[in-house]
Parts: sequence; C-alpha cells; structure tokens
Amino acid sequence: MPRDPSDLAPILDLKRVHKKAEDFIRDLQDVHKQVQQNLLDSTIKYKDAADKKRRLVEFDVGDFVWTVLTKDRYPAHEYSKLAARKVGPYEIIEKINPNAYLLKLPSHVNTSDVYNVKHLMPYRGDSSEEEEVLNSRANSFQSGEDDVDSKAEDYLETRGCHYARVIGKL
Repeated sequence: MPRDPSDLAPILDLKRVHKKAEDFIRDLQDVHKQVQQNLLDSTIKYKDAADKKRRLVEFDVGDFVWTVLTKDRYPAHEYSKLAARKVGPYEIIEKINPNAYLLKLPSHVNTSDVYNVKHLMPYRGDSSEEEEVLNSRANSFQSGEDDVDSKAEDYLETRGCHYARVIGKL
C-alpha cells in the first residue's frame, strides 16, 4: 500500500551508471595517470641534472675539515669581504646524517657548530715532500729542469726571428 504519491513513482536502478558518465570518469582517470607519470618523469630529469653537479663527500667522526664561512655565519657588523672564508682545520665530533656534521669549534668562533657538507672541505694534513713536487706555484726556472723559454728561444733562432735576441736579453 503506498503511503504518499512519491511511492507510486518508478524506482530508478541505482546500480547502473549512465554510459556517458562512465566514459567521463574513465577519461578523467586516464588524465590523472598521465599527469602523474609526467610529474615523475620531470622529477627524474631534474634529479639527474642536479646529481651531475653534486659533490658526494662523506666524513667520519674524528676527521679534520676546513669550514667555509658564508656571510650569514658572521655576527652583525663583523662581516668583511676581505675576511677569511675558509677556516680550520676543525675536528668532526658527530655525524648527524650524511649531509650535516657537528664540529668542535674554538670559543672565539661565534657561529653554530653544525655545518652542511657543502660548506666542508677535507683537510689533507701538513705539507710534505709530495706536496712540494705537486705545487703548481713552484718556480719553473729551478736548476736541473728543462725551461720552456730556452726551447722557445731556440725555435725562434732557427726561424731567424729577431725576437729571439730580445727574449735572451730579458
């Protein structure tokens, strides 16, 4: 027995969805999948580009490192363009993670003890005989070496250039 007129209306099948609505939902899901894939591809591309410039360096506890002081590390009114940027060597006390290290700084350095790996450089130790051999500022006119200028002078003399005499006088 119907109680009111709405009970006499035909009942729609709620389990069945209209064909156009199904197509719209399917198309929308495909667009979402494509956008998600594009985001993943671009993220991988940007990560690869950033990794090419990344310097992978890890230090151990007890290692000595040079620290690079940036402008924001200096207290107010103490920053100078001529101030030393690389200070140290300082010992690593704790490795917080591969990207952050706790250093043992002296009391006169008024800055945080935690540094990012991009502001740390490995300390190689005191100079030795090997370092003197590899020194790029060594004098090329030391005895026992074959000077480049003498070779250039010989070459110019064979060509009959008058510059060879000028170089020889210098």
